[in-house]
Amino acid sequence: MPDISVLEALLEVQRLDNELDQLDHQEAALEERAAIATLNDEISGLDRASAGAEAERDELRKRQRSLETEAGDVEQKAAALDAKLYDGSVTSPKEATALGDEISGLKARQSELEDQSIELLLELEPLDEQLDVADAARAQMSSTIEGLQGELERKVTDIEAIRTTTKTARDAAASGLDDERLAHYSKMRITYGPSAVVQFDAGRGGGCPVAMSAVELDRWKHLAAGTLEPCVDCGRLVAKLD
Repeated sequence: MPDISVLEALLEVQRLDNELDQLDHQEAALEERAAIATLNDEISGLDRASAGAEAERDELRKRQRSLETEAGDVEQKAAALDAKLYDGSVTSPKEATALGDEISGLKARQSELEDQSIELLLELEPLDEQLDVADAARAQMSSTIEGLQGELERKVTDIEAIRTTTKTARDAAASGLDDERLAHYSKMRITYGPSAVVQFDAGRGGGCPVAMSAVELDRWKHLAAGTLEPCVDCGRLVAKLD
């Protein structure tokens, strides 16, 4: 006599496998996961923009320090010549005039270098502001990610608890099936997904997505409860419980 309990166990295994698949999908689709990925992408964009701004800022600072150093050197040289002009060591009017001209040229050069240094400082200001804004945004997003990560971990833990319970029930149901039948079902599931096994339902044309022909439907109506056969139309396993 066909064993209806085996078919019930098979359908229960499929139901629980479908629940496990749904849990996997639910975990993968958690909104926190997508939000974290989006924020990480935004942080990566900030990092790329900041890297360019930092490189430009470093180059400007290098040039600005070089100008300051050169201006300081020129100032010291002008001061030394100015001291020489008035220390009494220069007695020739011609030499004094030449020395005065050289000092004027050095002071003009010093002024030019200082102006260039100021211009670079003005160019640095918006870069500093841009990087400060990026740092603040990055910190805010990192804080948001931390909160989302905590919520994500909580939800994953809840789902994992349900998954563990479902797996236990699935293993219990599968214990009522022999290895060959379970392997056959697993192979069918690869092709037919959540409906590898369907329960015969005369009122729904057999229960398969593809309605049975009238002749096939009538044949199934007269089969004994406990029958498990492939559907001649779609290939799924059809289980008749009553």
